[in-house]
Amino acid sequence: MRTMRLSRHCPRLVLAATMLAVLAIPACGSESGSPESGELSQRPTHTPAKYEKKAAQDAYTDGYREGQAVREEGGKGSSVREVVWGGCTRRALRAGQKAEADRGAWVSGCRDGVSENARHLPSGQVTKRSHDRDVLQRFHAWLSATGKRSVRAHVTRLTLVELRRGDYDIELTTDYSPTGDDGPTVIDLAQAFVKWWDGDDGDGTAWNVVVRGAGGEKLAAKSL
Repeated sequence: MRTMRLSRHCPRLVLAATMLAVLAIPACGSESGSPESGELSQRPTHTPAKYEKKAAQDAYTDGYREGQAVREEGGKGSSVREVVWGGCTRRALRAGQKAEADRGAWVSGCRDGVSENARHLPSGQVTKRSHDRDVLQRFHAWLSATGKRSVRAHVTRLTLVELRRGDYDIELTTDYSPTGDDGPTVIDLAQAFVKWWDGDDGDGTAWNVVVRGAGGEKLAAKSL
């Protein structure tokens, strides 16, 4: 079990039971794995401050439309998958550059759309990123202890990506190339992190691990 310094608000099982009982919130579900073709070029967009509001609102609007489409196709039950079980967070990883500009805003839009909530456009950047050297060092130690020292050398940074309060993704920055022969190694790294994490989010909910290349390209993603 691994401990993480995040702030939990609602355990998933309790929230799921509540939502199933009242059918008040609707959700979006999808399996997460290695990126589909065309995703290798996607990378976080570091937007100048004066454009952050527009980028956030564009991402939110795009996510809202996706949430509406999922609700229309799947009905009320889709909201449980999307909101409680992180479906919107996984969809955001496949939603393209608009979502990458502000993944947190996209997820918020998706959750509102699938839940048939009114639109609440963000007033600024929603996604918050912070580097965590402590978690990185512990993961490095585990890699060394399990015979993966050669992989450890390629993982240079671990970033906590706060999508909304209490919901996170984790990104591993590497020196792997998106065009080389590193594909199998990248997938192995993502799977290794999932195994190490072992479903223990500490406080808060970590939904996905994303492996990025040296230039920020998204190389792989797995559910946690």
